[in-house]
Amino acid sequence: MSDYLAVGGVSAVLRYLLSTALTSNGPSSILGSTPGITATSPDLIPTGPNEQPRLNLFMYYVSVNRDLRNLDLPAADSQGNRLSNPPLALNLHYLISAYGSTQFDPEILLAWAMKVFHDTPIVPSQTIQQALTALLSQQQPSAEATLIAGSTLAEQFEQIKITPETLTTEEIYRLWTAFQAAYRPSTALQVSAVVIQDTLPVTSNLPVQARAVTALPAPPPVINNISPLMATAGQVLTITGSSFMGDTPASTVVSFDGGTAQPPDAVQGNLLRIRLPATLQAGTRMVQVQRLITFPGSTAPHQGFSSSPAPFQLVPTIQDPSPVQATLGSPLTITLSPEVGSTQQAILYIGDTAIAIGARPVAGPASSATITFPIPDDLPTGTFPVQVGIDGAQSQLAPGTVGQFTPQVQVTS
Repeated sequence: MSDYLAVGGVSAVLRYLLSTALTSNGPSSILGSTPGITATSPDLIPTGPNEQPRLNLFMYYVSVNRDLRNLDLPAADSQGNRLSNPPLALNLHYLISAYGSTQFDPEILLAWAMKVFHDTPIVPSQTIQQALTALLSQQQPSAEATLIAGSTLAEQFEQIKITPETLTTEEIYRLWTAFQAAYRPSTALQVSAVVIQDTLPVTSNLPVQARAVTALPAPPPVINNISPLMATAGQVLTITGSSFMGDTPASTVVSFDGGTAQPPDAVQGNLLRIRLPATLQAGTRMVQVQRLITFPGSTAPHQGFSSSPAPFQLVPTIQDPSPVQATLGSPLTITLSPEVGSTQQAILYIGDTAIAIGARPVAGPASSATITFPIPDDLPTGTFPVQVGIDGAQSQLAPGTVGQFTPQVQVTS
């Protein structure tokens, strides 16, 4: 893998390829020496009647390599612990421009540069290292050159490939307009892929020290019936089905809505009982039976077979003494069990009138045992049966005196 200095290292390698070829079969009579090959922004190059012949390399754009962009992801677990150092794979896009005040100089230089890169479609690691080392052979190398010379570009597993690119006339026009420099004959190429990767410490799994194989009973737990289907907070659910029992009674657990599993109060092969947890909110809830397995030589239980989730309703219960007192035009606060979440839908039923309220303020508590409803001014006065619906689960009515149901609400003006 490479470090972030590898991007500058690629520019140094391209410049080295041209400088090396210049001394063998290049147009040295035109350029004279390697200072005629630069890697800088076009607007920094002096132009005009006395401009010197030169080739300039300019990295004008960097894109993410599509083939390697998702390598080694994700980088962290759900707790934020670093699991890996995912690489950043980049494609570098270069513009090669030829300069010269003498007739034919730009044409000769540009064609020669294109042939040099055409003859080197893949840059060997040895050549890359030679190019980086050559940066230190200059007289008084700059701080930037010293940094790039220490790059690990030559050690990355991906080869450095040089590919010609075709730019349209409009793209070339936009580039040189952005440079705010005098246009010179140009061509483009792409260098891929530079792979940058951190070396930060990561969380690693310990090597396997022992192997254990355990056979699981084939039939998974199956839920056939839940009683009662409409339960209240703290009530005991009786679940019947099959294959509930694992190796031991402690290996059977129950979870609600995919939450933390807990052991049942009693368990048999086809029946178990469990008390509803106090944190469970009203509405349609899902229950699931799961068998745990403990491998030989270990004390930590692991997840085994699970039943399909089965629905039941946890209905709210009004805790206020009946009849509840309500006044026209004033808010009515009802105490409920279990607590109502701030995002749950709540409806108050007074006789045949339904009063719905929206979600509670986000700044308030996440759940509350009390909930407030506005009583309209035009509601009939008198005593009526009262219910509360939370996420579609309605509190239950019980027979009272002849022709009456409880709990009740007494509406006064």
